[in-house]
Amino acid sequence: MTVGLPRRRRLALVVEPQPGESFASWADRMAVRNGCPVWMIAEALGLDVPASSDVRSLAYGVVVTSETCRAIGAATGVSAEVVRGMHLEVFDGSAVDLAGVRVGEKDSVRLAEGREWVQFFGSRACPKCLAASGGAWPVWWKLGWAAVCPEHRMLLVDLCPRCRVSERRGPAGQPGRLSRSRMPAPLRCGALLSGAVCDQPIPLISMSAVSNELADQQQLVLEMAMRRQPALFAGQVVSVGQWFAALKATAMLVRLGVPEVHLRRPL
Repeated sequence: MTVGLPRRRRLALVVEPQPGESFASWADRMAVRNGCPVWMIAEALGLDVPASSDVRSLAYGVVVTSETCRAIGAATGVSAEVVRGMHLEVFDGSAVDLAGVRVGEKDSVRLAEGREWVQFFGSRACPKCLAASGGAWPVWWKLGWAAVCPEHRMLLVDLCPRCRVSERRGPAGQPGRLSRSRMPAPLRCGALLSGAVCDQPIPLISMSAVSNELADQQQLVLEMAMRRQPALFAGQVVSVGQWFAALKATAMLVRLGVPEVHLRRPL
């Protein structure tokens, strides 16, 4: 039975965000806990969700306003700092540049998604991590630089092996919407194909092992994205934004010089 949730009131059942979890993941797990579609959770949290059919709030999980942070805090007790940390803006100025993104401005979101090496509406995934967490999707999996799980030393999964749609991209690879009728399934693919829902269990997707060196390099990139250590380039201290700009330029040169190398950019 679907449960109707009042807007901007304290939710009776609140799921605690896991460290580093993405906002979309948290909202999905909240919907499961409350037994309702994720659209109702988004409305209860004070997000701008039109009352039409299945919709996605603009800049959902990308940037968040102070007003929305206050509404989410009132509904859940989760602090604004934690809420912002679940959005891609936590990487603004390091791995991505979101300075021009504005909530409610569709063109600003589209321009940034096309320019930056990041997935606004999709995500890569580590099936082992998802199985261990019960379906919490880290926000860093959305970065274009996300390629390896440093913990399990495996390549992250790009596509569902059953439907061949990018994880969390939605119907036919398009941005997924906030359903008004379906319950989310954090541990299943969930892609819509001609009206059918792909029910591939993500924890059962096979993975490919990588070298320790590659896993260590992924951890370094993640530490830089989170600003957890000084950015050094050719022995000089630079801003983390400059460090990622140099890394991006180097990656592009590698691709130009070695065309057969396929860089794992967002799909």
